[in-house]
Amino acid sequence: MLSTLKFRGLRRKIRAKIGMRSQKVAIRQHVPWYMKFGGIGLMMGVAAAAAWWFIDNSYRITGFNRDEAKQQIAVLTAEKLKLQENFDTIKTQLNEHESQLKVEKASQAELAKNMTQLQDENSNLKEDLGFLRNIMSSGKATEGLAISNLKVEPDALPNEFRYRMLVTQGGQRKLDFKGKVQVIARIQQGTQQTALSFPSDPDLRAAGGELDFRYYQKIDGRFKIPEGAQLKNVQIRVLGLPSFDVKSQRSINL
Repeated sequence: MLSTLKFRGLRRKIRAKIGMRSQKVAIRQHVPWYMKFGGIGLMMGVAAAAAWWFIDNSYRITGFNRDEAKQQIAVLTAEKLKLQENFDTIKTQLNEHESQLKVEKASQAELAKNMTQLQDENSNLKEDLGFLRNIMSSGKATEGLAISNLKVEPDALPNEFRYRMLVTQGGQRKLDFKGKVQVIARIQQGTQQTALSFPSDPDLRAAGGELDFRYYQKIDGRFKIPEGAQLKNVQIRVLGLPSFDVKSQRSINL
């Protein structure tokens, strides 16, 4: 009996040593998720309020007046808007003055140009008038047609020339003279010399450009030579109608 009890005790010890051991189990209280997030939100709210209180009171601690700063900002903003309005007004006025100044400069340039042209025309008229008075008062007017005061000058456009002259009719002057003017321009291009007619012979008989006067007529015209050509001589011919025969001619070298 005693041996049996010892055997049972030994078996229990062996089973206790080599048998499966149960793990320790911790029992915790279950907390709902909304309570967890609510607590976190509450802590964040408290932290934000504390930070705001600290920032708001730090202005007072350092002597900074927030309301006064807002007032100064408002005053500076109003002054900025006023200065911007004044700047825009002055800029608009300046642009208007600049535009007006440009118009005045253009008007002055045009006036100076017109004055120069008027002075040239006045000089030519005085010259023509002096010539007419001389021949009319002295009775030395050439019988028939005569060309006087012939001038050929470069014009504003390239390769363009302007000619001016005075055509008079002397003698009894019973009838008005009717005719046309033809310009013969002799040019040089390289080693070749060529004569150009203005108008050309085919265009000469076309209508337009007739002379019609009894005592005198002032003639002003233009002609253009080819690019690169050099004008050497100009001959002016006055042709009578309807036969187109030469009544008077005069040449000028350039």
